[in-house]
Amino acid sequence: MDNITQQKGISTESHKRTIAVVALGLWSASLTIGALRVILPVYFASVGVSISKIAFLFFFDALAQTLAPVVIGLTINRLGYRRSLLGGLGLHSLISFMYIFDPAFVLIYLERFVRGLITMPLLSEVYVKHFSPKESQPHHINMMLGFRDVAKGIGMFVGGALIAFFPFRYSIAVFGLLTTVAAVTALLYLPDLREQARTPLLKIWGAVDPKIKTLGLSRGFLQGAEDGWASAILPVYLTVVFGLSPTLVGAVMMAGLIFYGANVGFLSRWLITGWDSRKALIISALLLLPVCLSLSLPMSVYLFLLLICLYQLLNGACAVYQNHLKLEFATKENTSIDLAAFKTLSNVFKPVAVFVAGVLADTMGFSWAFYFSSLLILFCALTCLALPQAGAQAAAVAGRSYGGELVTVKK
Repeated sequence: MDNITQQKGISTESHKRTIAVVALGLWSASLTIGALRVILPVYFASVGVSISKIAFLFFFDALAQTLAPVVIGLTINRLGYRRSLLGGLGLHSLISFMYIFDPAFVLIYLERFVRGLITMPLLSEVYVKHFSPKESQPHHINMMLGFRDVAKGIGMFVGGALIAFFPFRYSIAVFGLLTTVAAVTALLYLPDLREQARTPLLKIWGAVDPKIKTLGLSRGFLQGAEDGWASAILPVYLTVVFGLSPTLVGAVMMAGLIFYGANVGFLSRWLITGWDSRKALIISALLLLPVCLSLSLPMSVYLFLLLICLYQLLNGACAVYQNHLKLEFATKENTSIDLAAFKTLSNVFKPVAVFVAGVLADTMGFSWAFYFSSLLILFCALTCLALPQAGAQAAAVAGRSYGGELVTVKK
């Protein structure tokens, strides 16, 4: 456990409660995000909006996610952990309730950008770094992030059901209630942490270790690959090619994402124990490549669903090793800045991937979206080759410090 927080006398029960409150906030926001991945493309495709315009909804979200980590990292570093988390949940609720007023399409583009700026995983990960025992951190971070994707998957199914039976505006606004409950819970029970180290804005990039930058770049290729076919393309593909109803579209998307989240959450201990994370990450990425290519082939919906599960199994294995390594590389003194740099690079290819895949699907056919994603997976594996070997990695992390300190602040 963090020595400083131990000295402040924070009980083990308080630590557990803090992790639970943070997880509630992350998972409630993830339910909303998952529902939007089905509701928006299914609804707008049903009213005749083109695939490229639908892809732009996810382009603005992905573009904001590229900018968000630096903004959120600085916010956490300056304002503290609690106020930053409360602000994120409050904004999630506000823009969900906006749909009650049937906003113009241009405002939905703006909503996608604002929601993309609220990077809840980063707001949650900093708490895990300081409130979880070091030996349990890899498992706890993978449990939290794994079940985040389970929540997204459930949100997809619920979103598909809501848009099938209820008006568009209320299908989204209902999720604002969930994030509001999470915000109130955090307000009542969440302690604050503030980092004393204040990294100057212009020196942030230079203060981050190259290992984190390399790891973040590999994650960027991996997430760009998934978003290239799974964000805007998949719901339309399932509707057009397989003729599935909105509810079934949500169910198919849910199955793959829940399988991914469960893999990350439950298998993290087994995947990490006894394995060299760098080598296992490279092997998992290389195995993922042919699976992605296979998704472009004509097949039954059942085989397609099976391949999605296999894709998410290997994708989840990659995520487990990347999550483990990013906490190893991050320092306690500048956790928010280190993780913000990782998250920035993780998101850098997502807007490009969504845009390019949408254009390729519109002009050359759906298969080209899968070809493009396969290329990004190959780049992920090649980038991982630049990560340090296990021995050099441990020595570098042990010797790294910025000389700052972390203090615990009472609510």
